[in-house]
Amino acid sequence: MLIIIKPSDKKNHKNSVDWLLNECKKREIEPELYLTTGNFENDCAEIALLAKSQTQVVVIGGDGTLHLAVNALMTSSCSIALIPAGTGNDFARGFACQQQAWYEAIFNSRTKLIDIGQINQRYFVNVAGIGFDAEVVVELNKAGHFSSFGYTWQGIKQLFSFQAQPLQGKFNGKALSYSNLATIFANHHYFGGGLKIAPQAKLNDGQLDCYCMPAGGLLKNLISFLYLLLVKHHRLQALEYTHLTSAEVTTKGLVIEADGEFVGFTPAKVKVHKQALRFHVP
Repeated sequence: MLIIIKPSDKKNHKNSVDWLLNECKKREIEPELYLTTGNFENDCAEIALLAKSQTQVVVIGGDGTLHLAVNALMTSSCSIALIPAGTGNDFARGFACQQQAWYEAIFNSRTKLIDIGQINQRYFVNVAGIGFDAEVVVELNKAGHFSSFGYTWQGIKQLFSFQAQPLQGKFNGKALSYSNLATIFANHHYFGGGLKIAPQAKLNDGQLDCYCMPAGGLLKNLISFLYLLLVKHHRLQALEYTHLTSAEVTTKGLVIEADGEFVGFTPAKVKVHKQALRFHVP
């Protein structure tokens, strides 16, 4: 078992690490620990190398640490388990279960093959986005903290200065052109520290739920954000919602986020890898 840990001084994080190490000792499992450094490329390469001699990987951290592990393990035969110990925990939130269920999932055989999205060269397990949400992620990363309230507050502030850019692309072969507030590709339900963007998303249907949200003036943008907060955004008349397996955004220079991490700029190609990773389901 390879255990990937994002270093933290939070009590719940330490408790999770201690619990898992104690369980490994009881079960006579020799774990190998890897502490992430914050250097994505180096961490990814090191984890991929270590995983070659393991059959299971356990991630103790949040969405960013899980994102790192997924990118490292896409060519691995390892199964992956999660102990949510981040600030957002949006991927874990989609399972609506208690922490104990995540503990129990590590050592049971109840695994499921789940889909993994890809935007350019970066894989994502939860949600990728272009536009407003990505701008919020960039600002939060600058501030060095992330929380549900922090995302909502930063989102509201960002709306007052956000400059919508035209976006052109093809979504499942359909050409679209609009002033972009946010273009979201969702593999699971939540993003942004608890915003339920994709209530109908399924982890193993071979598709991503795509939301193309056009921008308007400040008032319309605020209304769209309010609808999203209240999970009423499917009622927005201008919203283009679809299930897709591929998309291409040809516009240059728009910010991209994946699983709450800044990953680059458009143009972008998006696709889904059907049932690509074996996950320990709580």
